[in-house]
Amino acid sequence: MKSDKSLDSESESGSSSSAHKTPPMISIDEDSNVPLFGLDFLGILDRGTNVLEVKPITICNLHCKYCFVSAGDYHTNFTASASYLLKWIKKAIEIKKAQSIEVHLAPYGEILLHPQLEELIRGLRQIDTISTISMQTNGMLLNPSRIQALEEWGMDRLNISLNSMDAQECASYCGVQSYNLQRLLSSFDTVLESNMDLLIAPVWFRGINDQGIEDIVQYVQEKHAQGYQWPKLRLGLQNYLTYKTGRKIRKAKMRDFSFFYSVLQKMEKSSGLKLKLGPKDFGIFKTEAITPPVRLNEIEFVQILMASRWKNEYIARLNETWAVKVLSKGALKPNQILKVKFIRSSLHGNLLTAIPVN
Repeated sequence: MKSDKSLDSESESGSSSSAHKTPPMISIDEDSNVPLFGLDFLGILDRGTNVLEVKPITICNLHCKYCFVSAGDYHTNFTASASYLLKWIKKAIEIKKAQSIEVHLAPYGEILLHPQLEELIRGLRQIDTISTISMQTNGMLLNPSRIQALEEWGMDRLNISLNSMDAQECASYCGVQSYNLQRLLSSFDTVLESNMDLLIAPVWFRGINDQGIEDIVQYVQEKHAQGYQWPKLRLGLQNYLTYKTGRKIRKAKMRDFSFFYSVLQKMEKSSGLKLKLGPKDFGIFKTEAITPPVRLNEIEFVQILMASRWKNEYIARLNETWAVKVLSKGALKPNQILKVKFIRSSLHGNLLTAIPVN
């Protein structure tokens, strides 16, 4: 485990507010003894399908007003080394017993800030059972050379967020002083000319960016007319949701999913685009789940390893395979053995959260 002060938001990401300075990062590797199953913000998340959601880093170059995990506000940030992630991904694949795995790099932050991204992607490409490597990014760190590098390393699809076709609006949503929309659109063109697929992923803030969504739909229609069609270019509209620990767009309202999908269905008819995306559209199917060894409300002993992202949040170790997020109002010390009750444990979604008990 190392403290890494070398990773800072790059100036080309857009001018982020100086009020949001990045704290030093803790590097999680073999020496840290932190298992990579069990945590929501770091490691490997499995929902019982052939998709492994990998979370390698918690730092971000933006400070989006709608970020559901509040990236950029953490007291402590983390990154997992490429070799350690690859070890645990192989372990996950062995458990899942599937011959067609997608690894989706979807951090609580920006994946392009990971210091060993090349080693990670090239390592994933060497695993025969991995059929698809995809990544989630805000796109602000992309340029032609980086896109070419991602293609050479073995990336298959980029999921890039974009919430308006107005640069000033994008800057406001993303919590930065400026947003280089033209460069992002140029990056879209470069991706479309590569061997990689592109998914544009806007979040629809009801009553706020309605015009922006219409403009993005029109943009994708124009690209389709130029020959960039499904699955080369996809549009994945996301329903805006709020979470207790996330930031929120003022005056934006959540949509009920049944209503959201009914709206998408109407938009599909008027636009001619496929907008209602489901598991089959991405080749997702059920597999053996990576299941936690404890259930809700069970009581066990864990070993505290270190402070986590937030004040009163700690990373603990249940056993060699499972980490636990422990929430405690009182201060806890590394190596402390603690009796806890599990307040989150699910067969489908390998996450563990616990609180101390007497």
